[in-house]
Amino acid sequence: MTFRPRPLQPDEERSLAESVSYRLSSFLRSFTTVLYVGMGMALVGMVMKLWGLTGGSFVFVFAMAVLMLLFLVQVGLSFFYILSNVRLALLGSVSSLALVLGFLALVFRYQNWYGWQVVFFTALPMYLLTGVLLYLYLRKYRRLHAPLRNFLYRNLLIPFGFLLVLGIVSFLADAETFNQEEDTMLQNSPLEPDAAEDTTDLWRAY
Repeated sequence: MTFRPRPLQPDEERSLAESVSYRLSSFLRSFTTVLYVGMGMALVGMVMKLWGLTGGSFVFVFAMAVLMLLFLVQVGLSFFYILSNVRLALLGSVSSLALVLGFLALVFRYQNWYGWQVVFFTALPMYLLTGVLLYLYLRKYRRLHAPLRNFLYRNLLIPFGFLLVLGIVSFLADAETFNQEEDTMLQNSPLEPDAAEDTTDLWRAY
């Protein structure tokens, strides 16, 4: 004798779908909250770097790393959340990937790491392309359901604007301005000014 599960009734199927949708929406709200906390931490780290406070670089790089990880998760989350619209799900995934590359480029730019130009101008075309696609999509499909519209604005458009502001600021100020902490440490070093640049240790012979 084999046991066969009772088939779900239409009302039960509807309630199950609603339960899954509610849990997914609840998770996305929490995910978005963490996303904005990460952006707030990035702003705090940037201000700390600007003022030359100790630990500013660590806070900034850590916050940007968290943001990159979250947007990597959002690449897959876009397909799970937007099941009814394949185009929008694909656009969400590509836009999230563009944001990952954009935040990575800004880390290199703000930290003045070697090769930041290559990383920055590699991420820039994808950022501009996805930004244009987002604009065209919203212009064509203005009447979206509230959850999809909130996802587009809160998880994509606002982070795109945040990334744009950080990119503009990074070019308005020199990289040395955001790395005063290292310069201050060098200035307070007991070594002679020329010795700080001399790595051969031959200056000690004199």
